[in-house]
Parts: sequence; structure tokens; C-alpha cells
Amino acid sequence: MFAADAGARALGFLANIHLARALGAEGFGMVVIGFSFLSYALWFADLGLGTLGMRETGRGEESREFGTGEILLTRIILSLAVLLASTALAFVVYADDLQRRVVAGFLLCIIAYGVSIEWYFQGLRRYLPLLLSRVFAAALYVAALYLFVRGEGDVGLVPVYYFAAMLIPALLLFLFRRRDGALRMKGWSLSRAVEVVRRSSYIGVGGIFAQSVQLLPPLVLGYLYSVGDAGVFGAALRVASILLIIDRIFAALFLPAISRQWSMEREMATESLRRVLALVIVTGFGLGTLATIYARPVMALIFGPSYAAGGPTLAVLGWFAAVTLINSVFSFGLIGTGNERGYLRATVAGGLLSVALTVGLIHFRGISGAAAAMVASELCFVGLTYAEFHRGISIRFARPLTIALVASAAVLGCSWLLDAAELWQAPLAFLAFLGLVLLMGGIRRDDLIWLAGR
Repeated sequence: MFAADAGARALGFLANIHLARALGAEGFGMVVIGFSFLSYALWFADLGLGTLGMRETGRGEESREFGTGEILLTRIILSLAVLLASTALAFVVYADDLQRRVVAGFLLCIIAYGVSIEWYFQGLRRYLPLLLSRVFAAALYVAALYLFVRGEGDVGLVPVYYFAAMLIPALLLFLFRRRDGALRMKGWSLSRAVEVVRRSSYIGVGGIFAQSVQLLPPLVLGYLYSVGDAGVFGAALRVASILLIIDRIFAALFLPAISRQWSMEREMATESLRRVLALVIVTGFGLGTLATIYARPVMALIFGPSYAAGGPTLAVLGWFAAVTLINSVFSFGLIGTGNERGYLRATVAGGLLSVALTVGLIHFRGISGAAAAMVASELCFVGLTYAEFHRGISIRFARPLTIALVASAAVLGCSWLLDAAELWQAPLAFLAFLGLVLLMGGIRRDDLIWLAGR
């Protein structure tokens, strides 16, 4: 699973480096806005069906409430409806003809997303097909960009290549499915489809609000300030997304595992959640610490000197990645234990707070306000999802949280005193952080042994 996501993201990161350099901040800003618009549309097109499908597949056929085939067909129909509605909205929102074409081109990817059955393989814990399809898609996209996108005038080609890179692997995944008829379109009806969407919407609507934290800032920044600012912010966000590879893998592995364990042995599931939360807190704080110290040289090295001004933005977004990891434990813990209503309550409230924070902070502080809004919003989500989670499951995590804070402050303080901001020093800084955490007992030896056995 790590190879699938890390390989695809590494290639995707190469694509973003090329786009940022070839298109400039203005052209890259158009791409960032197009991606953000598409990402919003994809959440409406999915509406939690992928997550529901992953959970249902992970339960085993005898325990499923809904068939995988009816989930897939419902997802395809919903995707087509969202494609029409979102394309019409894009032509209303954007007056610039080029930006319209870029956004509309990206929206075609909704079709590829609708037919994708990645959720099916994740539920079955079959990760080789995901590795092959994701890496092939990313390689196809990168190759097309490096060959044919040379300057700002080629920005209209980017969504075309992205659509092809999504559609071809999505179709190839059907070659790897089991031959047991699990995805046959049988027993589907409109009433069943409505029921599937109703159940998944508890997850999907919450997901739309939760993802506003990442998707809304580039759109608001481009609208209130400039497309160039959105481009610089998008570049920093792309680096932060590399840190979130861990979160993607965590979600794909954790949800089906905790769903199965919760249905079999709840005490064991609670202990697993405690161990996972401690490990996630330490990992998140380690990543946030490194991002704070080395943000500026990383931005200049990857995207060029013109993007070095995005260093402070990346330093803040590193902590967004840290908080997101912690939030994932509570969010997917709620979904995995069947508490979709609690997840919906928390994410809707958090999403409304996120919109207010994003618009307000960007209005007053621009690009720095956008980064601060993401961290503040994610902290709101953590508080709200934990409150819902704590109603049914009690987990103590004050000790690893306090120790991670102390270790992070110590490493940041030493880095500032010694002026240690060279990139080659990053492994030493991480080892120092990890050593302090282990020495103070933030994570224990048996936690690491347990993790190795998973």
C-alpha cells in the first residue's frame, strides 16, 4: 500500500514541479484552481460511496448490508449527474475563457472516478492492483507533461492528459477483480440506490465539509487576491501533501481493519486504537518539526528561487499535516465502528467553522492567512471528532501528546540556537526528535513490536 501511494505521489510531485516551473505562478495557479474545483466535485460524485464500499467489502460477503455491484452502479450514475451540474457551475463562476476551459477539462475526470473500483480492492486488502494502476497512471501523466507541456500557453493541455491518466488505469483495474461475480450488476433498483446514497451520505457530506479545509483556500485566495498567489500556495500545499502519504495509507489500511476488529472483539479494537493514536501523534509532530525548520530551502530547491517566498507557508502547513493525522484516527474510528451520524455532526460543524476561518483569515492576511486557516480549521475538526468519538470509546493520549510537544520544542529550540537549517541536517533532527520521544516514553517498545506485527 505504501508503494502504491508513495510511488504515485512521487511521480505526481514530479509533475507538479514541472508544471510550476514551466507554467509559472500564474499558469500553475490556474491548474491549482482547476484541481481544487475538481476535488470538490469528486466529493459530491462519491458522496461517501467509496468509503461505504470499502467498509462493506472489508466485512465479508455474509455481513454486507449492500452489494458491491449496486454501490458501483449507483456511484457511476451519481458521477454523471455531478459532471453536468459542476460543468454548468464552472461556466457561471469563471468569466475568463481559459480558466473555464481548464476547469471544465479537469471535471471530465469525474467519469474516470465514477468507474474506479479502488475501494473494492482496498476492502479486500488486495494492494498489488492498486500499486500497478496508480503508478501506471502517474507515470503516464508525468510523461505526457514533460513531453508536451513547455510553457504557459500549454496550460489547456494539462487537464486532457490528467483525464487520460485517470481513465485508463481505472478501466484496467477491472482485469484484476475476482471472478466470483462480486461486482455483477444484479438486484439494483432505484429504491435501493436511494438507500445506498442515504447511508453513504452520512460519510460523504461530512467528507465534503472536512475536505473544505484543503480545497477552499486556493479557490478563495485566487478569487480575493490573485491566481499567482494561489499558485505559490498550491506549490507549498503539494509539498505538504507528500507528508500526508502516511495519512492516505493509514486510511486505506486502518478503516477495513478496525471495521473487522470492532465487529469481532471490541476490547482488542480499543487497545489497537490507543496504540495507533500514540504512534500517529509522534509521527505527526516529527513531520511538523522538520517542515518548520527546513521549509524555505525545500521550496527553493524544488520549485526554484521564485517560490522561496512560500517557505513560511509550508512551515505552517507542516503542522496542518500533523493535526490531520491525529484527526484521521478519530474520523475513521467513528466510521469504522459504525458511528456515521457522529462523524456527520462533527464534520458539518467543523466545515462551517472552516469556511468562516478561511474567508476571514485570507481576507485579512492573504497567503499567510490561508495557511493559518487550514491549521486552525483542522484543530476544530480534531476537537469535534474527538468529542463524538469519546462518547463511545475512551482512550488516553495526554502522555504521548505532551511528550511529543516537549520533544518538538526542544528540537526547534536547538535548531534556532545552532542555526541548523541545512537540508542535510534533516535526518539528524528527526533522529533527535525520535530519540527524545523514546527516552521520555512517548511510545514504548511494545508499541513498536505491535506495529511491526500488523
